[in-house]
Amino acid sequence: MDRGGKTIPSLLLVGTVHRDPRGGNKLLRFLQQEQPSAISVEISPYARIFRAQRSAAFRATLRENLKRIHEEEKCSWRKIFSHNDILGIFLLLKEPYEWRSAETYARRAGIVLADIDLSRYSEERLSHLSELVSEENLRALLRLSSSDLTEEVKTHYNRARFLFSHPPSLWPQGPEEREREAFMAERIRLLVHQARGQKVLHIGGWEHLLEVPEGVSLYGLLRDLRPRRILLSEGEKPRKAIYGGRRRRTPCCFHKNCEKAVEKFSNRGHNLIKLQ
Repeated sequence: MDRGGKTIPSLLLVGTVHRDPRGGNKLLRFLQQEQPSAISVEISPYARIFRAQRSAAFRATLRENLKRIHEEEKCSWRKIFSHNDILGIFLLLKEPYEWRSAETYARRAGIVLADIDLSRYSEERLSHLSELVSEENLRALLRLSSSDLTEEVKTHYNRARFLFSHPPSLWPQGPEEREREAFMAERIRLLVHQARGQKVLHIGGWEHLLEVPEGVSLYGLLRDLRPRRILLSEGEKPRKAIYGGRRRRTPCCFHKNCEKAVEKFSNRGHNLIKLQ
């Protein structure tokens, strides 16, 4: 597509914070603004089917266990439902806002919508749900301090903005992460080919859109397509896109903190399953 004599890339990569409580409306407005001809989302077919078939049962267990904690420990509902980790579990059991907004827009516009993540990765991650919603784990989580979710989302977007313009010199990746990036990149590349110059928009976690050493990120693997990158930033109308090009690297290492990962860790003698 040409604009003012310049070629505008047909691929737009939108970075999100997965647990953004206001993300759904912001994303839907952004899609209406951009009007893509095809959309891909960082979600797997397995994750969508799992939530459709089994999330209701897990939510029932979660509510039952929280009710028992409320009654036995005299823990107020306000404290329970304002706790970041408890909110995160409820959000994990819902379809992500990225998919819901994309599906709403795609249905109205009659365009292609693709779930492009690896099902094997989702299956492993969601296998921890029984432990996650267990009474023992919920009691342990409620003993931990809780940050404000809205402020946490802002912090993530601020970190993303910094790392977009100051690419990290180190970004550790395991074989599974590299496999996911390569798998999603090929799915997006196919959509771009099929779109024949029309705009393709991908929605996914901002960490995948970083410029990292050796180029093993979703953004790096698609650099030859000259994609635009943009953040679905908190409280801002998305308007500034970052084009392909070298950026100054910052000589430090940032550890990835993927909001939707489920991780086991030890805390004061408790084995917790916590959203990270």
